[in-house]
Amino acid sequence: MARSLTKFASFLHPIGKGSEELVAVKLHSNAVTLAEVRHKSNVINIDQLGSVVLPRRFNPQNLARQQDMIGEIIRTFRDQSGVTNRDAGIVLPGGIVSLRQLNLPYMTAAELAKEAEDITFWTEIEPDIGKLEDPQISYATLVSSENDDLTRVVVGFAERASMTQWSDLLLNAHLNPVFLELESVALANYLYASISPEERQQSQAIMHLSGDRIELIAFAAQRFHVLKLEISEFDQVLLSEIEDVSDTTGEFWDEVGGRIAKTMKQAVLFLQEEQDFPPFPHVHVVVDALRAENFIHLIDRHFSLAPVRLWDPTKTAEMSPPVQNLISQVANRSGFTLALGLRLRRLGTFGDDGPGLMQLSMLPQGATLRRNRQIGVVSRTTVAFWLATAGLMLTWTGLGVLPPFLKSQSDSRGFEAIQTEAIAEQSRIKSINDKVGQLDTELNNLNIVATQRGKTRIMDTLPDLVPEGVELSSYVLTEGTRLVLTGAATNPSVVQLFISELSNSGLIETPTPSEPLLRETGTLYDFQITGTLRQES
Repeated sequence: MARSLTKFASFLHPIGKGSEELVAVKLHSNAVTLAEVRHKSNVINIDQLGSVVLPRRFNPQNLARQQDMIGEIIRTFRDQSGVTNRDAGIVLPGGIVSLRQLNLPYMTAAELAKEAEDITFWTEIEPDIGKLEDPQISYATLVSSENDDLTRVVVGFAERASMTQWSDLLLNAHLNPVFLELESVALANYLYASISPEERQQSQAIMHLSGDRIELIAFAAQRFHVLKLEISEFDQVLLSEIEDVSDTTGEFWDEVGGRIAKTMKQAVLFLQEEQDFPPFPHVHVVVDALRAENFIHLIDRHFSLAPVRLWDPTKTAEMSPPVQNLISQVANRSGFTLALGLRLRRLGTFGDDGPGLMQLSMLPQGATLRRNRQIGVVSRTTVAFWLATAGLMLTWTGLGVLPPFLKSQSDSRGFEAIQTEAIAEQSRIKSINDKVGQLDTELNNLNIVATQRGKTRIMDTLPDLVPEGVELSSYVLTEGTRLVLTGAATNPSVVQLFISELSNSGLIETPTPSEPLLRETGTLYDFQITGTLRQES
């Protein structure tokens, strides 16, 4: 059923659309990296790549307490860098998920998928899975040969609750979690995708140094193995500070390099003798730190089973100008490999898992998410089909059915048309009468305003007409237009001046003064002026 739905969604992809592009997120000890990569015709194109420093050191074992802080940083960094995709995957640090390569009897993909749903199937093969309370199990098939009666799978298992924390981190950053990738798988996938077909037939080895963990990742045709190198805490501390040392030569550092190289040699010999890996042509070194020059020189001097080289994942890739500018400023570029390897993944909605060695996502809802995306493609195609059908039906109705129907109805609409026109005319007459009533009301309002305009002007102008030596004590307007002004003056001449100003203003007709009367105090003259207020039309 799942395979049929995948094929159906792939067939409907041109109509139903749907994207499988994702944003790759990698948390380093002191920074977070975002990447967008495309892979086409065996060419890796790095469109966007960037890192931002974290305000405090990241501790994978204390993720719940740092979720809000890291989520906010990723969200801000994503918006500032112009990343538009909302689907995202994140690289899980080594040690959080246990990996095993298991050899099973031959089973078809459908049979294996059915068996994998039963937890006891895995616990019988790998007892460590039974130690988990609520295990999240994911697997990838390396080889399925009926002739050899062999199905070889790589199994990853961890507590489901711990995996949910990582998907919650992406949700906190306003991203849709679609992939939880393992460091070792991301590295192997990117190396597999970046080398030539001839090199893929050879065995490949990757040494990954991150924090307090060193892993040796090896893969060949139909084989994949991860070994943790057991080194002392003392040597681990020295390696974390080696880039700050000016000179790594001498007896002390030779002993340190000798111990690490011996551990590497034992791991390589184990892979060759116990896991049947052919000799490795190179050991690609990935250091999750800003610098790695002293470390690579130290290992190169003491490890002799294969050439050791610091991996530059951008060496054979095509990069956008902003990425080229960023890369030119970075001394150790190998740390970007993890995010680039994850970015090559696909959700598999249309049957394409993306280039690489294998797909092994620890997302608990991965299968459900893929099925929902496939159903979404089918649903959008169905909606588009019904919309197209509706459009065809409307066109057919409009061109073939509607014209004859309208013609047959036109002959019987004479009376209805006249009646409708009469009703419309009555409505227009009523509307005209209502409009006339409104205009009458507005005209009355204008007359009222015009009547009050003269009063308004005399009130605004009167203070400017009063000469020096005159003080008004009252302003009385009676009978609408009769104005009486009373006041006091220093002498009768300024009263005459005030009357002249009123006459010249044109606001009062025939202003007539009373005889000014000297007050008992003998300093001021009381007077009264009457006139008719001129109205504006």
